[in-house]
Amino acid sequence: MAGDVESLRTALQNLELNSRPPCANHSHNTVPCSNVGSLACTGCYLVAYCCKKCQKSHWRIHKKDCKSPLMESTWMPSWVVEDRQPSFVNDDATQKPAAVFGALKYLWGNVPAIDVIRLGKNEGESFQGPLHILFAASGDIRNALLSVTALPQSYRGPIHMVLNDRDTDLVARNAILLLICFVEQNPLVAAEYAIHLWYSVFITEPCNNFLQHKLRPMVADVCKKIVQKPSSALLGKIWSFGNSSLRLVLTRDIWFSLLLYFDIPLGMTKEVAQLVRQRVVSAPERIDYLHRKLCLQSPPGRLSMTKFRNEGILLPFSQSRRNFTAVNPTFFPVYREWPMMDNADPMAGWSLDSFLKFDIGPARNDVYGKLYYYLRQLFVAFHHQIRSRPIKFSHLHVDARTLQNYVGGMRFDRIDVGNISDRHFLGVEVTLRTLSPLLQPRTANQHATLVTSFLNAVVEISTKRDNLRLSGELDWVEVHEYAAKVREYMPELDALKPTRVYITIAAMNLLYDMDMYFNSYMVSENFSGAALAAGLRMKPTHTIIDPWPLRFSGGQPTPETRKEFALLLSSDFTGQERYVEWQIASDSVEDLV
Repeated sequence: MAGDVESLRTALQNLELNSRPPCANHSHNTVPCSNVGSLACTGCYLVAYCCKKCQKSHWRIHKKDCKSPLMESTWMPSWVVEDRQPSFVNDDATQKPAAVFGALKYLWGNVPAIDVIRLGKNEGESFQGPLHILFAASGDIRNALLSVTALPQSYRGPIHMVLNDRDTDLVARNAILLLICFVEQNPLVAAEYAIHLWYSVFITEPCNNFLQHKLRPMVADVCKKIVQKPSSALLGKIWSFGNSSLRLVLTRDIWFSLLLYFDIPLGMTKEVAQLVRQRVVSAPERIDYLHRKLCLQSPPGRLSMTKFRNEGILLPFSQSRRNFTAVNPTFFPVYREWPMMDNADPMAGWSLDSFLKFDIGPARNDVYGKLYYYLRQLFVAFHHQIRSRPIKFSHLHVDARTLQNYVGGMRFDRIDVGNISDRHFLGVEVTLRTLSPLLQPRTANQHATLVTSFLNAVVEISTKRDNLRLSGELDWVEVHEYAAKVREYMPELDALKPTRVYITIAAMNLLYDMDMYFNSYMVSENFSGAALAAGLRMKPTHTIIDPWPLRFSGGQPTPETRKEFALLLSSDFTGQERYVEWQIASDSVEDLV
């Protein structure tokens, strides 16, 4: 993903935004210090102060965090402290299969965003022709956001970007985020509103007022005009903003449902909202699963993750939360239901390389602060891009298998299908057969590419012997063999005796021969036959995304490889995420499909 990061850095090079958190000296009883933090707390490197006086004044508050048990290298999970078997382990000491807790939705994504355009690697930096991009199962807007932001400044468009997802929550939230970027003229304000509506359970009153008085009337006006239409009729509305626009296509009933995402449900106070969220995020029956995750974090990482899970607001660690007093209605169209799983995390949707290297000053361990400032610059750049060239956004809400009926004969230069090509969704055969007719023929664009991702292939094709952690059949001989390999990259493992086995099992996933498994998966799923039937071929060289963008690089144990290993192990990624790029096999493919 280095290309994506470099393109984005180039796009942001002319933006001069302050990416330094404010002085951490604030409390509910005093006016927060408005100076920039320049002196880090050397006990945690999570907060910074403008001077020693502020640091001393704030110590009585910060001490609770800085001296938290989570910050101790000797911290142990609850099952160790209580001398019991963890709840994710069976009576015979084998691990239970992975279980879902909460709603099975990914409103924040589960793989890093990718730039699907990458002109420099495809059509070329000097290319000035039109681009048509399809996100067939978009999920949230992160791929669209990154793709637009990373466009070269020299490219003038036009672009038509079509997003589609059949999940109403995702479509509604995507539409709101795009409208914010179009309607709010101040890029920093737009970025602030978008970040918190996307990731924070609470928002500020100005943000809530913007929703109620700027955006909701735009949707309400559509609803007034379509009230007599049939409930299932697909109805489109285009909002134009200079040379750019947003077209939203929904059924009449979904248009009316969209209003729910602007309104805080009656009785949904801040306290009730947090209770609803905590019933999932901090469920007692899931404490061991959470602590297993915390075992893989650094001490500051444990504390940061716990703070976000407890508060639910994406901000730098030191920044005051006092102004976040309104419930974020986009999370609660259904009263008293939290719409995600208990392990959902904002970092799961972004490249670790992109935001962890983001310089926010002395508070170098503040990973959520780094993500916040990275996203702020991303949205500011996006805000600029959609005003500097003609970009048409269309958002559909249909089954991906029927997209050909709703795109008006359009052919696309890029098609990103997400992981609907995974076996337990549409599968590769149906995905390619359904979407290949929408790809530009090579006579129109030899760089036209369809991108599929396979997040579960290695897990699905693994035998029980090889897939110890997920199968639940724990072979102790195998564990010891893998432990020797893991120990090369984690020499501190021996000092973690009470949790060593569980860390080792998690780390084994990073060391599998993934090519062997994926080659078997391609045979079992008949990739060659699916490609032939769809008139496609696998691209011999990827130009959008590396086949294994998250795979551990391996090599000799060095400080750098050990750091890479620890970072991947602590993340939400497995390194088993596999991408395949496809192109039209020949110019006669239109006669074959």
